[in-house]
Amino acid sequence: MNVSFTGRIARWSAKHRWWVIAASVLVLVLAMVVSSAVEIKLLDDNAMAEGDSGEAIRLLDERFDDGGAPTEQLVFSNPSLDVDDTDYRATVERLVQELRALPEVSAVVSFYELGDPRLVSEDRHVLRAQVQLADTSGSDNDKIDAILDTVYAARPEANAVGFYIGIAGERSIERQVEIISDEDMGRVLIVTMVLGLFIMLLVFRAVVAALIPLALAMGAITTAMGIAALVSHAYPLAEGFDGLLSMLGLAVGIDYSLFIISRFRTERQAGREKLEAITVASNTTGRAVFYAGITVMLSLAALTLTGNPLFISLGLGVTSVVFIAIVGSLTFLPAVLSVLGDNVNRLRIPILGRANGNGGLWSAITKRVLARPAIFASVTAAALVALALPVSTNDLAFPTGSLGLHDAVDSKQAVRLLEVNFSGGIATPAMVVVDAPDLTAPEVQASVAELIERVGQESAFIGPFETVVNSGGDLLFVRVALAGDRRAAERGVKFLRDEVVPDAFAGSGAQAYVGGMTAGGMDFSDAMYKAAPYVFVFVLGLAFLLLLVMFRSIVIPLKAILLNLLSVAAAYGVMVIVFQWGWGMSLLGSEAPGVVAPWLPIMLFTILFGLSMDYHMLLLNRIKEAYDQGHGNDASVSEGIRLTAGQITSAAAIMVGVFGTFALGREINMQQFGLGLGVAVLIDATIIRSVLLPASMKLLGDRNWYLPNWLDWLPKVGTETATPADPVTALRSTASAPAPAGD
Repeated sequence: MNVSFTGRIARWSAKHRWWVIAASVLVLVLAMVVSSAVEIKLLDDNAMAEGDSGEAIRLLDERFDDGGAPTEQLVFSNPSLDVDDTDYRATVERLVQELRALPEVSAVVSFYELGDPRLVSEDRHVLRAQVQLADTSGSDNDKIDAILDTVYAARPEANAVGFYIGIAGERSIERQVEIISDEDMGRVLIVTMVLGLFIMLLVFRAVVAALIPLALAMGAITTAMGIAALVSHAYPLAEGFDGLLSMLGLAVGIDYSLFIISRFRTERQAGREKLEAITVASNTTGRAVFYAGITVMLSLAALTLTGNPLFISLGLGVTSVVFIAIVGSLTFLPAVLSVLGDNVNRLRIPILGRANGNGGLWSAITKRVLARPAIFASVTAAALVALALPVSTNDLAFPTGSLGLHDAVDSKQAVRLLEVNFSGGIATPAMVVVDAPDLTAPEVQASVAELIERVGQESAFIGPFETVVNSGGDLLFVRVALAGDRRAAERGVKFLRDEVVPDAFAGSGAQAYVGGMTAGGMDFSDAMYKAAPYVFVFVLGLAFLLLLVMFRSIVIPLKAILLNLLSVAAAYGVMVIVFQWGWGMSLLGSEAPGVVAPWLPIMLFTILFGLSMDYHMLLLNRIKEAYDQGHGNDASVSEGIRLTAGQITSAAAIMVGVFGTFALGREINMQQFGLGLGVAVLIDATIIRSVLLPASMKLLGDRNWYLPNWLDWLPKVGTETATPADPVTALRSTASAPAPAGD
């Protein structure tokens, strides 16, 4: 057996086990110290802003102390009283006065003082007041928390006389979603740890072996967080990157350890000496883990091609945990296995029994597939294509309005009342930002007046139109509420950009930009459409090259890419079915938003393509080993699936559990993210692995391993074949059988 670099690293680590363990613990402790001592620098909330809206946001952030002191909509509703009733007025004015007393509030526009009919619904049972946040020091969260607390405190008394009181605006909604997301993330981590331990116990049937993957995953996450803290001072990271880092760290950390420990136990069962078993495990499965991990890292690195700071920071922040998981699997894990030896099987759980090693259900399915490969391949491929067809109706946009909020978000009812009685766009208005050296210049003043007059004449916009000037007198913005639903709001933004603003500011010498949530979503979607081809080509190209070099076949990488694209496309289709069409959305505890978030296709593609390679490489690695040992194509496929069935099923179950917890969360974007990932992993680990891959291997036969003569110069760095200690025992050994006593 030729020993590859992964085998050599593992062998060295096993021989120098205490040095490696000590160094690993030292790195972990240093990472913990760094994490606690170094504050992680985060990107601004508006880092993902693109185009015209991005420039508007940057100007507001630079020249307004509070980015333009946003407004919130305070909503009152009482089906039994109208706004002219004295009790109605008393309830409103009491809360208005309490809010005005807060230092976090600069003004509250009340109907009872202004008399503006646009602040009252047609039936006069619903009233809104505009709350202007103050341009004061302190965090945005502290400011909006003070306002939310005041509103919530007023509810019990108001509810007693039939009132609903709510508040809705960009800051309040963002804050509520942030709190909910943090709670959900904590639940995800707990569920993942419990589920991971349960599945590891089922796989290994021994407590010691089950705990090792969890320990390595947690160590990788902790170390990566320390690295991220340092990286953030060179390039700030996106808020929420730690959730994605933890999710991927648990997934790959557990998977990689599971695969290598299973192979180590198999080799011990085959009669190999401890050090040799460690070397073989890392020489074969460890090599597959290395290339799979590199694929994940490169896929995440492709996020930098978008040019968007949010994606760049996610790529930089999350890649480190995959790297640490790879390094730990090839160094720390062999050292631990060298220390434990057969004690890795200690604390057995008798009630779980022992694996039979026959591959169970998956081997039975594989036998049927190999008997009729063309039929199975045609039917399953057609089913996946049918599942992917809804992608043709894909509507990429940020979920907005009440449909963009989970039922658990407090502001959803307030937004719904605004939509029904006024317009949902009131809570998230457009912002026309005007940049001029001297805003008092007559031509600039005339342009601003013309803008306000023009929008006041159009039904696409809702007043009053507030104008705010910065202290330097060189920047102002006009808030323009957009009428109608999301599509109407998008038409309103386009109308502002194409006609209203250019006409109003022509020849004024001022620069005007249209921003706001709707405009920002439109600009971001456009940017992602432009970046997607570069990201997809980069990921597909590198995946092809890695598989080409690893397996020295031109057919294997082409087929792997095609099968992965099928699973990703089918997952996209399911997302459209659920989140656009609304099928099954009630199971997720909310309404269908009618759109798919524009950041999801690129993010899902990069993560899914990397993760799906884990299973593909592990399975193909086993098939290639058997094939190189002289077994026929069919026997190699059957044996590869039999030997990896338990590992892949277990690894996929953990990932589906993690992603499923996201899908059952209370934030629409994360629900979409979790469902897409979960469905794709489920499809990849079942339909692709048990039907399409073996069927295609059978149909192509020896052509699977075809390499043109002109590519024979490629280095032989692919799969290493382990020379069996006992050919019969080695071939039929199982990943979960106990190792013999001794070294």
